[in-house]
Amino acid sequence: MPKQLERPMSFEEVRTFLHRGSTWLYTRLQNGEILGSKLGGKWIVYPSNLQRYLDRLPNNRKRIQR
Repeated sequence: MPKQLERPMSFEEVRTFLHRGSTWLYTRLQNGEILGSKLGGKWIVYPSNLQRYLDRLPNNRKRIQR
């Protein structure tokens, strides 16, 4: 069965969802801690990649609504 298509999240959407600052998010994207891609010079993050990051955090309660 093919993987369900995901709508990528913008940098701002991820930052707002995580309640973090721009510098914090840029650092994690650049070092690969949060998997993202640059599209037209702007960062995008797929929800499944963000969920993988969240699942690795201790005591994490955040879930992405799909």
